[in-house]
Amino acid sequence: MIALIDYGAGNLKSISNACGKLGEKVELVTKADQLEKADKIILPGVGNFGPAMKSLEGFREVLLEKIEKGVPFLGLCLGIQVILEGSEESPGVRGLGIIKGTCKRFPSSVKIPHMGWNSIKPGESKLLGGIKPGDYFYFVHSYYPVPEGNVVAATTDYGVEFPSVIERDSVFATQFHPEKSGEPGLRV
Repeated sequence: MIALIDYGAGNLKSISNACGKLGEKVELVTKADQLEKADKIILPGVGNFGPAMKSLEGFREVLLEKIEKGVPFLGLCLGIQVILEGSEESPGVRGLGIIKGTCKRFPSSVKIPHMGWNSIKPGESKLLGGIKPGDYFYFVHSYYPVPEGNVVAATTDYGVEFPSVIERDSVFATQFHPEKSGEPGLRV
């Protein structure tokens, strides 16, 4: 079962529809104990880091246990940010800490939020096997991930070159919205 976490901060219908196009069925999960039977987990997200983490409080331990067991996990948009340790957006609010690092705000020299289509530069990646350099994806965000370690699978340029895909073992996360990115998004 693919668990789609519903914590009030995601575009669930778009994700569910995209999975349906691929022949996959998702189950909306609103409580941590519902993750027990999940063999894949999707954590969507739209909005602010602080309120998202407050809404995810009950999920932290079960998510970390499932990831430790190697259950594939995909974080989308805000989902890539909350897997880190924190964010400039909400100082003092602790992220899930699945990946070491934090999130920074884009410089004032660029239009914020970064909204619209942009290309990615994929590197070595299990997630991005069908993606070509220059494929375009849909972004909406004002903060970007700054992870520690060798976890960056793709980058995007928007005033700064930032990690747009992170992956480590069974943990995958995208700053863009694959569910809103047409054919390239479905390949992710």
